[in-house]
Amino acid sequence: MTRPAVLRALKRTVSLALLVGIAWLIATREGLGDLGARLRTLDAGPMGVAFLLPMVAVSASVTRWGRLLRAEGIALPADWLMRSFLRGRFVGAFTPSTTGLDVYRAVDVGRETGDRAAGGRVVVIEKLYGLISLALLTFALLPLGLHRFFGAAGLSAAAALGVASITLLAWMERRAGRPASGSWLSRKLAGLTTARRLGAMERARLVALGVLGHAATALVFAATGAALGVDASFTELAIVGNAIVLATLLPISVGGFGVREGTAVALLAVVGVPAAEAVLVALLGYLAAQPPALLGGVLQLVGPRGSSGGETIRMGGEEARHSAA
Repeated sequence: MTRPAVLRALKRTVSLALLVGIAWLIATREGLGDLGARLRTLDAGPMGVAFLLPMVAVSASVTRWGRLLRAEGIALPADWLMRSFLRGRFVGAFTPSTTGLDVYRAVDVGRETGDRAAGGRVVVIEKLYGLISLALLTFALLPLGLHRFFGAAGLSAAAALGVASITLLAWMERRAGRPASGSWLSRKLAGLTTARRLGAMERARLVALGVLGHAATALVFAATGAALGVDASFTELAIVGNAIVLATLLPISVGGFGVREGTAVALLAVVGVPAAEAVLVALLGYLAAQPPALLGGVLQLVGPRGSSGGETIRMGGEEARHSAA
């Protein structure tokens, strides 16, 4: 068995073990019979909001992706970017964390433009801005009681995530435009250096788009909790939703299964929410987030990958610098 196959098997095992453990916990403590009854009492209003929020997150992510591509000298039509992102979401539904989505987009841009290095580099940069945004959102929730759920270890992890991302981004921009030295490591790392430095306002826009996207994703779980009538405040549910977003970044399971539900059970127990209800919050949040992936699956089935129709623009240095200012 190859190493990738072993890793996939391990991740499936982790997901299955976590789900079995959660099911056992519910069955022994609360019983499984009440789950169907809770689903029949769903409030349609909050549930409708839960289904709309993922498209807000997708729109923010596509906008950020497009801006970073332009900063690298590549301008692709917005509809092409949206289609590519949705197809990537479909692929990502079957892979750990956001791996499938990220790899799909990098390859898609490479095929469209012929510049594979830029497509991959932009995805890495976008990922780093996203992690910075998630760390900022986490600390913005501190005055609302986040410390009750995260503790010192969780806050330290969020801080480390943000600091590491800022450090790597700073290194990449510091080397912008510099030729690689003769060493093997330098040549390998040269592909990660940005084409040019971004202006302060553009950095702020990218971070703001990241905060918007992550907040919308976290609020999906707050909305499903409200739809279920869970005995927790909307703020508490939003904080737990933010923790779920952080936890599912770990590439230790397939599609976040098990990790998502385990995080909900552990953290909502802090405010006395039964495990069965916590699992439903997580599962409904996952289902509400799937319409973009399903739409991407339809795009995969109904026709060819598609192209920008010749509208891809390779911007010159001055125009690209202006777009990144």
